[in-house]
Amino acid sequence: MHMRTTIIILAGLFLTTGLTAQTDSTTKAVEKQSPPPQLELGINSRDGAYAHVKGPQDSTGVDHPDTIRIESKRKIITIITEPRDSTRKLDPTEQLRGLRRERRNKFTYWAGVDFGFNNWVGPNGSMELDSADAFMELVFGRSRYIAINIMEQKWEFGSHRAGLFTGLGVEWFNYRLANNVLLGFDRDSTYAVQVESPTYNKNKLRQFGLRVPLMFEFNTKHAPLPTADQLAKCGEDRFSRKGNFHIAVGVVGSVFLETMYKVRYTRDGRTIKDRSSGNYNLLPYRLAAAVRFGYGGLNLFAEYALTPLFQDGRGPELTPFTVGITLVNFN
Repeated sequence: MHMRTTIIILAGLFLTTGLTAQTDSTTKAVEKQSPPPQLELGINSRDGAYAHVKGPQDSTGVDHPDTIRIESKRKIITIITEPRDSTRKLDPTEQLRGLRRERRNKFTYWAGVDFGFNNWVGPNGSMELDSADAFMELVFGRSRYIAINIMEQKWEFGSHRAGLFTGLGVEWFNYRLANNVLLGFDRDSTYAVQVESPTYNKNKLRQFGLRVPLMFEFNTKHAPLPTADQLAKCGEDRFSRKGNFHIAVGVVGSVFLETMYKVRYTRDGRTIKDRSSGNYNLLPYRLAAAVRFGYGGLNLFAEYALTPLFQDGRGPELTPFTVGITLVNFN
């Protein structure tokens, strides 16, 4: 399993901005020790989109341990970063084992922050739904998706170029309804009531859950391990992804832990938000066919559900899909 501490900080920052309109609670980063660490964001052909956290340094340019706290309503997360001791000598066997792990992580593209858009198709395979199901039509550009894939494990087939990986992530599906309707549900069905007034400026259904992939991945770039004589010459760019084309195909399973429905509107100059919880007869799990591909540090993904949105006979026959990009790769 692999997880980069510095990116957890970025994930916390994502959850505090409008980009993650997935959560309604407020999360904020509180004061850090002085002087504060610096967060560097950028994009290049080697790493794709990247983020680095640099701690305070003394006059010799050496990083010192730094403590960062991320505070939410119910939890305080403390992250301690410190420089690795580079003076400790590793024996060749241990060093090769570490390089093999580094290479495996470098050429696996699951761990990271995914951002995309959701929609669904009807039984005819079109996003234009029949009149009876039109109340579930979505605003595609505002039906956002975000996932934080925090763990990955890969089994290589002889080399890093081909392998099978799994992992763990959390995800938020936002479905922004296009029509001015109020969703309701009972034991037998999910339905909508047409609303003349007020006009909703937000009308969304949200699901939150855990996700686990099982995917076969292939890389085009050859990155051999060094010989014993070459170990001392290994630099940090030893396993650069520059020039590598990668593709992964398989399935992603999701288990949903929470469903929430929210409408927002203005009345008498005041903004009103109405929220309600319930399963809305949505299927509590999802299995999706998935593909992830890209070049260098760039990673795109698409997922098409193999299971319906609603429980059998309790809502329109809709099949969700998601497309997007990995904003930050943890490896």
